[in-house]
Amino acid sequence: MEFMSYAKTTELNGSGSITQILPSEAEQTFVCSSSSNQTEIAVLLLDAENLQINSETEKFLTTVCTCPIQIKIAFANWCSMGKLDVELHGRGYDLIHVPVGKDNADGKMITFGSSIQERYPKAKEVLVCSSDKVMTNLCIHLRQHGLIVYQVSQQSEDITVLNSSTGQLVRQNTNIPEIPAIAQFIQQIKELIKTEQKRTHSYWIKLATISQNYKNKYKISITQVAAKHLPGKKAREIFVNYPAEFVLHQVEPDAAVYITLFEIAADKDDAIKSVVQPPSASITSKVDLEQALKNIIHKLTSTSPGSYINIGFLGTEFQQQYGKPITAQIKSLQLSGNFIKFLQSCSSFQLKQVPKGWQIAVK
Repeated sequence: MEFMSYAKTTELNGSGSITQILPSEAEQTFVCSSSSNQTEIAVLLLDAENLQINSETEKFLTTVCTCPIQIKIAFANWCSMGKLDVELHGRGYDLIHVPVGKDNADGKMITFGSSIQERYPKAKEVLVCSSDKVMTNLCIHLRQHGLIVYQVSQQSEDITVLNSSTGQLVRQNTNIPEIPAIAQFIQQIKELIKTEQKRTHSYWIKLATISQNYKNKYKISITQVAAKHLPGKKAREIFVNYPAEFVLHQVEPDAAVYITLFEIAADKDDAIKSVVQPPSASITSKVDLEQALKNIIHKLTSTSPGSYINIGFLGTEFQQQYGKPITAQIKSLQLSGNFIKFLQSCSSFQLKQVPKGWQIAVK
């Protein structure tokens, strides 16, 4: 492989502006920022499209080097990497943008890395962070020029660091999956909600259930995802921020939070349609209606049998399951009185009036 060196390069960073990187500038930045008389430094090169390094792994890498990591550069097409550019920029990385295309980040990193000594005369060690085997050629080239090179890659759940000079191999067990981009996370949650709707035949699903299912499937919590994309906010606010995707419902401040998808029934697949709009023709009498409401209450209070729920929530759940307002159902059965009067006439229920309306429980 042929390596090229230049004295000056022009790169497009993640924000779309032009950044010129000159050897004298890089050296000057180091001299200005250094608080010690350290004369040798380590440079970290990251193929962000191939390998992602969190802050904990970065701390681990500092224990492998003998020189401080003063220069960190990441290569990627930042338009397709979500907010990763913002995160890496906040952790002190210089970002180099490449066009969309296979191996573009690899090629730029190899070209850039081959001129490390010209760019950073104080460099003694280089960490080449990529699981792509093509980087082996870059490591050989750097080693031939007297640099200590560490090949950083990922194998299963381990981050491995190979000192290409000594052959020493160090591992770090991460066990921490990559936090997904927000668009990917939303799609993951939507799939879990649809699965649970189909399984329970209920339109509203407890947020706690979705949270547990997400952690079981993806080995990471919703709280961790929210911490990355909405720092300082509660986990549920990640759903509040996307009202076109999700709807949350909570009867009282201390009650369970329920979630559903904000979708038009015509756009749902057949499985979800059958959940949202089962045939209301199955309810042909007062007894049928009482039993249908009783079943809904049992489902909504499955984790705390006998507890009360707001009757507005009961009415909403009935409409979502049967595709018909509860008042319309009462009218179609030619029953006298309103919803409250009907519930009071049923022997299965116990009602109580609270400042915010009426609550109901199964006796």
